[in-house]
Amino acid sequence: MGYMGNKKLSILYILEILKDYSDEKHLLSQTEIIKKLSSIYGMECERKSVGANIDNLIYFGYDIIKTKAGCYLADRDFEPSEIHFLIDAVFSSKSIDSKHSRELANKLSKILSTYQRKQYKYVYKAEEINRTDNKQLFYNIDIINEAIENKKQIKFHYNRFYYGGEQKQKEYIANPYFLINSQGKYFLVCNNDYFEDIANYKVDRIIDIQILNKTAKPITKVKGFEKGFDITKYANENIYMFGSRTIKAKLKIHEKYAQAYVDEWFGKNATFYDENGFVFVTVEANEDSLIYWCLQYGEVVDLVEPKSSREKIKSILKQMSKRYQD
Repeated sequence: MGYMGNKKLSILYILEILKDYSDEKHLLSQTEIIKKLSSIYGMECERKSVGANIDNLIYFGYDIIKTKAGCYLADRDFEPSEIHFLIDAVFSSKSIDSKHSRELANKLSKILSTYQRKQYKYVYKAEEINRTDNKQLFYNIDIINEAIENKKQIKFHYNRFYYGGEQKQKEYIANPYFLINSQGKYFLVCNNDYFEDIANYKVDRIIDIQILNKTAKPITKVKGFEKGFDITKYANENIYMFGSRTIKAKLKIHEKYAQAYVDEWFGKNATFYDENGFVFVTVEANEDSLIYWCLQYGEVVDLVEPKSSREKIKSILKQMSKRYQD
């Protein structure tokens, strides 16, 4: 049997069997382990050796529970609920093509026992989700991370999609700073060499990426970030990852349940208070993102200040009103 029959490997085979075929609801007796050693690995093993190997695994630190009915591997790198959450995140992400979503889900599920994996078979329907068809996503992420680590510029083509399936590509040279996962999509936070401010690009629309030999511009040289860049603050303010300025805004809440919408999107970045019998909230957010958020929840929330942003909303609403007139 070659390596498969090597008795020295029996402890590793037993560990794999416990990982794959045991959990709290599925205990394995020594007899069952012996049978699986034979059927899976072609190895003959005595009960005494199985028991000794299990004791050695426990001594090494594996949380193996032994009872009269058998034993099972209790502690894994992740709890089933954590794996469930991660697989759901992979499954729902539109930035990952269907092939990679299945592969990632399968890798995650292997941490669990065979029986626990069965509840995640729906991941094979991953191609039914409306998702990207860019298979370069993970390659792009690796290249961007390498460029950020080495403080180098990158060059890439960016796809924009139009009616009828038309795609237009434009070449950019950028100074990369961060990657942000927002609403299940990866965005590159960078400075484009042609502009002074920060720009965001969806990573799944990037193709033909390469690292240049030119040193990237430090983020402290970008307009508005001379004192540094707080990535957490930026992510909280840019809920839709638009590239406009950050504003401090005052919102008026017209229905109590709308407070939940504010909390869901802005979290600790929002401050509620009472004024003249109404509930108001102040937030710091990207102006374009906040305008579109206010349009989304316009029935129950309106933007009070700054007036310039309020005027922009009024202008958009006027245009929309004209379009919807019969």
